[in-house]
Amino acid sequence: MSRLKRAIVFIGLALTAVAAQAAIASAQDRLALVVGQGAYRGRELPTVVNDAGLMAQTLTSAGFEVIQGRDLGAGDLRSLVRDFLDKSQNLEPGSTVMVYLSGYGVQLEGENYLLPVDARIERDVDVPLEGFRLSDLVRSLERGPAQVRVIVADMARDYPLGSAGAPAASGLALMEPPAGFLMAFSSAPNIVAADGKGPYGAYATALAEMIRQPGMPLDEVFARTRLRTHEATNGLQIPWHSANLGNGAFVFFEQAEAAAAPLVREVRRIEDVPAEEAYAIAVERDTIQDYQAFLRRYPDHRLARRVTALLAARREALVWRRTLTSNTREAYWTYLRRYPNGPHAADCQRRLVRLSAPYAPPAGFEEVEYADLPPPLPEVERVEVVEVVTIIRDVPPPRAPVYLLPPPDEDVEFVTIIREPPPPPIMAGVLPIPMAMPVPMRARPPRTFYQPIAPVTPRGPVAIPVAAPPVFGGLMGDERGPRPRRGLRPQEAVVPRQPGLAAPLRPLPVSVEPRGPREGRSSRPGEPPQVSPGRIPARPIPLATIPQERPRPGRSDIGEPTFHSEPPRGVRPVERNADPRTIRPAPMRDAARVREPHLDREEIMPRQARPERPRIDIERERPGRNEAGRPAVVFPQPEVRRPRPDVAVRPPMERERPAAWDRMDRERPSPRPAPRMERPEAPAFQPRPVPRMEAPREERAFREPPRPAMQPPPGRGFERPAQQVRPAPAPSGNRQGGGNPERCRPGRPCAEEVR
Repeated sequence: MSRLKRAIVFIGLALTAVAAQAAIASAQDRLALVVGQGAYRGRELPTVVNDAGLMAQTLTSAGFEVIQGRDLGAGDLRSLVRDFLDKSQNLEPGSTVMVYLSGYGVQLEGENYLLPVDARIERDVDVPLEGFRLSDLVRSLERGPAQVRVIVADMARDYPLGSAGAPAASGLALMEPPAGFLMAFSSAPNIVAADGKGPYGAYATALAEMIRQPGMPLDEVFARTRLRTHEATNGLQIPWHSANLGNGAFVFFEQAEAAAAPLVREVRRIEDVPAEEAYAIAVERDTIQDYQAFLRRYPDHRLARRVTALLAARREALVWRRTLTSNTREAYWTYLRRYPNGPHAADCQRRLVRLSAPYAPPAGFEEVEYADLPPPLPEVERVEVVEVVTIIRDVPPPRAPVYLLPPPDEDVEFVTIIREPPPPPIMAGVLPIPMAMPVPMRARPPRTFYQPIAPVTPRGPVAIPVAAPPVFGGLMGDERGPRPRRGLRPQEAVVPRQPGLAAPLRPLPVSVEPRGPREGRSSRPGEPPQVSPGRIPARPIPLATIPQERPRPGRSDIGEPTFHSEPPRGVRPVERNADPRTIRPAPMRDAARVREPHLDREEIMPRQARPERPRIDIERERPGRNEAGRPAVVFPQPEVRRPRPDVAVRPPMERERPAAWDRMDRERPSPRPAPRMERPEAPAFQPRPVPRMEAPREERAFREPPRPAMQPPPGRGFERPAQQVRPAPAPSGNRQGGGNPERCRPGRPCAEEVR
């Protein structure tokens, strides 16, 4: 009995830990970047922008804050990515970031590039100059605080280069995800995929469907997306993904408490199931080991030819990635010996030219072996790369079993939305907006929904007020609320021909010039300096069916007040910024302001007004001074210290004068008093003297001191006029005679002048 109690307690603690981890994961920030590039010159892609709009609506219903862009040039694309990276740096630790890029993609020397709509690529050397390199985005996100980072490249399309330069490989190059990343391509490496005729592409539709599955892990979402895309395209398109998440766990939708626990799939071995089921398992896992297991078990089956082509293409892609990692002459020669006509032979030639090595492999070099790659199967596996698309077109695949891939008609709401094409875009730079994507059944809605933001539009950054995703009360444990319904009916559109919008577009207030940490700005003494938020603030969507979560103090980029009062149940909260002309939002660091000349250019917030100080006017006796009516304030006079009446004043001490001083005064001739200078009469108006501090006078080197009028000009040997000796007057009254000579002292008249 004690063992049973211990087991029950252990299971309860485990369930509590799992629930706490799920609650923490649901409370983390979620940020997404969605870009759709379809308006290429002469190479339009009709379904690309629709796919991006579908992904934006799906991620919005999953609680992501979506930064989107459509048909961007090279400069606008880099500006959009810069705004996205600025916001990703302000996320909380443990958050999730997802990137979805759709358009034309080109690979060159192991790097993948997304082409802007204004790209002019005529030869291979134009690709790095015109394209946006995907690895730059990966390295920037690697330094951010997010824990889970998902990069989806829906751009494996055929883009032939001109005949002027060297050829390039088709499709996208295989990438090894860093720690905390999941990399996904719409097609296998080095294999291109064609767009279908429907309103949405097969890969985007399958990915949006699997994102809506409650409680499905991230790795399984993309594994089932591969199976669904493979089934929808009749085996012509097989997506690829590689995960390196470590301990990072993430689900797009949490399961509701009232929902039943999902059935745990039984892990089956390929050797123990029929050929059709074994093929579906191998495609879902998409590894060299599983493809080899199928060929060992069914070497003569009709599907073995398809599996052999897929295995050869995957092995070549992995060998090329290992070759780039080694980046030596021997590694490139090894690739050329194994694949002389391989898709990356031209890339090897470019790299060997940079290494100053010959293109033809020498006869006596040592080949490079990669221990992490399993060796080829003898007599079964073909190493030479062939045209995979031709082979997989000739051998159609079977349907996947139900336990691996449920039928797509179960999610009726999703099927209803993707059946019709979305309305045309409402503005340049804004993706098409389908109907509001409801929260899936048996799923717990996210804590907060955010309005998508389009930073690059003709009106500047705009917030897209999409309709709130439908959330039903029965899913939240409220039995009185409406039950989940089957299918959706379009409601009356607030904006003409835009059923997915709840209000017209409006410009978004942004900061003038965001910077990093700004010390001393908007911070009090003793407080840590505030960090400048991103240029684009967040816009939560108010909902009436679920209580709103108060914004966390760490989020400084939310353009709403810090605390909100929760409205009563059943009452729709009033929108705060309904009319910006009548309601003034609370000041925030991201708020836009009118440029004023007295404000600094790099200032985000206007300067605080200084407190008024009392002005001191100095009263001057000027005509009409008192008639102006200004109050005259007398400048304070210096305080005169007076002795206290109760304290006796001590008389100054007199010292006895020496007798030698009196004898010297009697022998010294009395000087003639200086002539008295008459001053002009003072005017009738005499201003009151103002006390001021005079700076010390500086003696200028270029100005000579004034000379006395009675002295002769100095001659050539004149050096020190103060030491000139004049004859003393004779006692008999003659001017020239004997007697003791006396020097003329500076500042005192000579004896001759006195007489």
